[in-house]
Amino acid sequence: MFTDIDEAIAYIESKRSKRTIDQFRETLNKCHILMKQKNMIHIAGTNGKGSTVNYLRSILNAHGYKVGTFTSPYLICHNDRIRVDDVPISDEDLLKYLNQYYTVIEEDQLSMFEIDVLIMLAYFQSLDLDYRIIETGIGGQNDKTNVIDPIVSAITNIGLDHQKQLGDIYDIINEKMGIIKPNQMFITSETKGTILARFQEQCDAMGAIMYVVPEYQVSRYPFHFRYRDMAFTLENQGIYQVTNARLALTIASKLIKLDPLVTTPAVEHAAWKGRYETLPYHDVQVDIDGAHNMPGIQALLQTLRVKKEKNVAIVFSCLNDRDVDEMLDEMLKAGYHVYITTFQDERAIDLATIQPRPHMTIVKSYTEALQTAYIKKQHIVVTGSLHFISKVRKHLIELQKEEK
Repeated sequence: MFTDIDEAIAYIESKRSKRTIDQFRETLNKCHILMKQKNMIHIAGTNGKGSTVNYLRSILNAHGYKVGTFTSPYLICHNDRIRVDDVPISDEDLLKYLNQYYTVIEEDQLSMFEIDVLIMLAYFQSLDLDYRIIETGIGGQNDKTNVIDPIVSAITNIGLDHQKQLGDIYDIINEKMGIIKPNQMFITSETKGTILARFQEQCDAMGAIMYVVPEYQVSRYPFHFRYRDMAFTLENQGIYQVTNARLALTIASKLIKLDPLVTTPAVEHAAWKGRYETLPYHDVQVDIDGAHNMPGIQALLQTLRVKKEKNVAIVFSCLNDRDVDEMLDEMLKAGYHVYITTFQDERAIDLATIQPRPHMTIVKSYTEALQTAYIKKQHIVVTGSLHFISKVRKHLIELQKEEK
């Protein structure tokens, strides 16, 4: 029995195993954990899943609904993944469910992600929730969240990410649209015609109704956009959040009647930590953005361009399964000086494998990278792996406390 939350989380995070979704389904059945619960919403996509979940949660909360959410990875602490009305599961509840299902976790050799999904479903089952919004981990068809039976499925977009696990772009499309269920609503903010055609084929085969969120062009900051008869302004957020907010609004409009008086502030104030989040560093501001793949990097660069940011230094690091060279070249091509660094993680990039480039500095630690960027530039942007930005974010917050 676990009594210490740090030991419990260390145990969860140590669990690595490869099992099929069918095996996981059997485990849940054995535990009498319901996979069909009231008003489940399933969200997949290459980028923007967490932000879309957060916008949708904020909109539903503003209309008086009680909402559970599941997202990953976490940014501050493991509990973040499982929330009700944006409040993370308590240490006491996390310990309770881990201890309750410890025997089956050991017997069936569940992975970390399976343990999180199991605890989330058991926790949500015990509560009187109006909606349950669940984000996939990787992919869709074989993702362990795909045991659920939702009323709505949504895909934010399709891009190249996790190719080692999912394959090429066609494999990725097939994997992600595996969340589409028979006779349900399917909503997407994808814009590419060939991908939309494939989605439509799948919806036709499943008897699902497909809704496409129209593309909305934004060219200046702050980012103004409209949805139906409502107008919104996003400040201190990335330009890509316009699309995520409009997807969340479309999903919400299919579920409830939107009241503009509460919907507008719900969207405008629903910032998602780690997504173009601004934190102080000494006497300057640092923008933190978890752009961990090429589409994410391109969206970040578009934000910087539209905001007309000057004298920018980018501090970057990612995991070793990423297209590091491609992302580096994209940032350098945009004219920014890049400080590439690493961090404490078994999957972090090895700086010895990075080829030197003009306007790029290789720095051994992110603390040193921040210090160097601070001396050289006025505006610091920290980006890359969510694991990396999480560590930098924690460092900046601790520094802030020390300086007060």
